Amino acid sequence: MAEIYDLIVIGTGSVGSSTGYYAAKRGLRVLEIDSATPPHTNGSHHGETRMIRHAYGEGSSYVPLVLRAQELWNELKKDTQVDIFHQTGVLNIAPKQSSFLNNIITSAEKYELPIEVYDAFQARKKWPQFTIPDQFKAVLEKNSGYLKSELAIDTYVKEAKRLGAHEQFNTQVISVDNDENGSVHVTTNEGIFIGKSAVITVGTWVKDLIPNLPIQPVRKVVSWFEAPKQLAEETGFPAFTIQLGDGTQYYGFPANKGLIKIGRHQGGQYITKREERLDFNALKEDKTEISSLLNSVLKTVGNLDHGVACSYDLSPDEHFIIDDLPGKKNIQFVSGLSGHGFKFASVLGEILVAKALNETLDFDLSPFLLSRFNS
Repeated sequence: MAEIYDLIVIGTGSVGSSTGYYAAKRGLRVLEIDSATPPHTNGSHHGETRMIRHAYGEGSSYVPLVLRAQELWNELKKDTQVDIFHQTGVLNIAPKQSSFLNNIITSAEKYELPIEVYDAFQARKKWPQFTIPDQFKAVLEKNSGYLKSELAIDTYVKEAKRLGAHEQFNTQVISVDNDENGSVHVTTNEGIFIGKSAVITVGTWVKDLIPNLPIQPVRKVVSWFEAPKQLAEETGFPAFTIQLGDGTQYYGFPANKGLIKIGRHQGGQYITKREERLDFNALKEDKTEISSLLNSVLKTVGNLDHGVACSYDLSPDEHFIIDDLPGKKNIQFVSGLSGHGFKFASVLGEILVAKALNETLDFDLSPFLLSRFNS
């Protein structure tokens, strides 16, 4: 007789590895499936680091989620003694009238989060590494910082296995469906696996399994540049987001080992097939997409050292989709993380496990339901 799992996790990347860990921690019989062996470079979680901000410029609906996410990241770091979270602070720089910056201030006021607001003169004095125009201002979130993304996933996977989770890596999922009793059948190239429930957290290529989702895969790149010592983490330089006057948003991390990582939030190339996610430097704009930032607000950065390509699963409004699979039983999915999802991986995993157990949630997920796109 086939083994029946309490929860099958399909896609063991950012959210999936978290889900597997928290399910195993709750004593569930868990199967983790992935097309490769996580962590890997096929999805969105590689590239060493991801930022975590609390006073969220993308909207206050995210703040309760990210605060719980931070608690869980702290717990994971404490329980495993793995150096996952670095509290460097996050400095947000933008024009005074920026809605992104003002959303940060509004969220901080609503949730009583510690921030420090600086005009351009004050910010230039405190952080001379930046060339900040007079019509800009800056907001420091001193309790924020960055997460080591690949290390976090590696930790989740190892801890889940230690707690008894089963692994089925390097396995391609073909379909996910219910039988007449509501059990979930996951058909793969290695056979069929049966669970009482399942979660689909496969990232960019989710439409292979859920074809009608309004998700657009996007090829993105991120770059590392040579950096002087004044941009280094050990000197107190923070992680940062910068919005230029034209609305373009950039993000970056304090330098380590002489290199600083910087990316652009917007842009990228819409893709429809995996082979279209070309390696870094395949397109001429890969090397130049940070130029506007380096020629204006962040002039202290040196030459390009290297870059990598990854991909986003972009929703129409760039907000998450967290829901049950329409027309199916006991199958949940998370998609549309749109380039700002990793920081939430911990809390999303906890939520998916609670939903699988039919527990009452502490969060309002109504802003993230698929039905918002029905109109």
